[in-house]
Amino acid sequence: MTMRKQFAGFAISAVALAVSAQAMAGTVTTDGADIIINTKSGLEVATSDKQFSFKLGGKLQWDAVSFDGLRAGANAADPFGTTTDTFIRRGELGVEGVAYKNWGYGFRFSYDRKDAGDDANFDRAFITYNGFEGVGITIGRYGMDYGLENTTSSSWITGIERPFMYDFLNGDEDTDFGVTAMHAGSNYGLAATLANRRGDGAGGRNEDESNKDIYEYTLRGTFAPYMEGTDVVHLGLNYHNSNADNNETEISTRMGIRSDDDKKVKFATVEKTDSDSEWVLESGAQFGAVRLQAEYFNRSVEGDTADTDVDISGYHAQVSYMINGVRKYKADAGKWDKPSEAGAVELFARYESSTVDADAQAIADQGGVGLGNVSVKNASSDFDADAFVLGVNYFPTPAVRVSLNYVDYEVSNLKATDEAEKFEDDGKAIQARLQYVF
Repeated sequence: MTMRKQFAGFAISAVALAVSAQAMAGTVTTDGADIIINTKSGLEVATSDKQFSFKLGGKLQWDAVSFDGLRAGANAADPFGTTTDTFIRRGELGVEGVAYKNWGYGFRFSYDRKDAGDDANFDRAFITYNGFEGVGITIGRYGMDYGLENTTSSSWITGIERPFMYDFLNGDEDTDFGVTAMHAGSNYGLAATLANRRGDGAGGRNEDESNKDIYEYTLRGTFAPYMEGTDVVHLGLNYHNSNADNNETEISTRMGIRSDDDKKVKFATVEKTDSDSEWVLESGAQFGAVRLQAEYFNRSVEGDTADTDVDISGYHAQVSYMINGVRKYKADAGKWDKPSEAGAVELFARYESSTVDADAQAIADQGGVGLGNVSVKNASSDFDADAFVLGVNYFPTPAVRVSLNYVDYEVSNLKATDEAEKFEDDGKAIQARLQYVF
């Protein structure tokens, strides 16, 4: 039996448990502290004195996508023609809890379609300690809070996929092992992390040439200068340094489109990275049913050899309108959360743009852009990647989300390897998702 089938059976059993738990209610009392069972979201058991707790939860996301153009350039049977796929985007089953009040713990088994093959593993395994005055400590393997849309859970992000600017960033990648110190107030949050990354995202390997772990550091600060009811103004700043040590760095993107094929557009590769740092500015606001958001980033990668530097910068800006509800906001974590009401409908529009300025040798070393007969037009010119996304989200219950997105994208400075062959540097996509969270 494959790992994917094992996980599917495990997840289905957990969903059945969570659904059946909806029939449970009430408080169980013992000769010690009262035991409280909560079934509104997953299954949570806790003592009334808050000394101990245990919560089972998870999610399943089923996706369907149809796309053409550049992202379908690697389709051997019909290059640049329409490609249609259905697949499980994410499946998660996890446990979190508290022991002896100040000690927290969590672990999660997850299937995340990050690449064309199955990727199922324990992607969360951590311990937290909140006994210090004003400071919380997290140690282990966990997801990083980095950027506004990235910090927001994949269950409640605005689009089906996050803006493609995050493909170009390394600070948003999960830790393999890390230590994070956090401090939060009623309208702000601060976090500092030292971590070894997994190296499966925008950064490349997480080890140097001598097989030693590379530890990177990340800083994030958020502030909500205005909070009145559900109205809020959010500001944030992130900084990440990969502490590079001659490891390989790849600059690539999926343009916000996932599929079974899942080929990336590769712009540059720095084989021996000497330095790699980036920063992200966050801004967001919600007034009534209207929510605005914009983020800007800049990343600088310097190679150990001549003519191998890469600079990437870009932004996304979006506006959304929610009918029958508003987005919740968590000020201490600096992120958006689920809608306030069941039955909410959210409409949104997003524009995103990024520029890759790579030295000629960084472009030449990566040997093409990874999409069949597509190659670079001019190694002395920048690459510009742009996309326009329209979408609608429907939240019929607190556990279910249905989403539909339309994506129109374009990438400059590309050409066909053989000028006689068909070529497209733009394309469109329609994405749909059914999600169940418990």
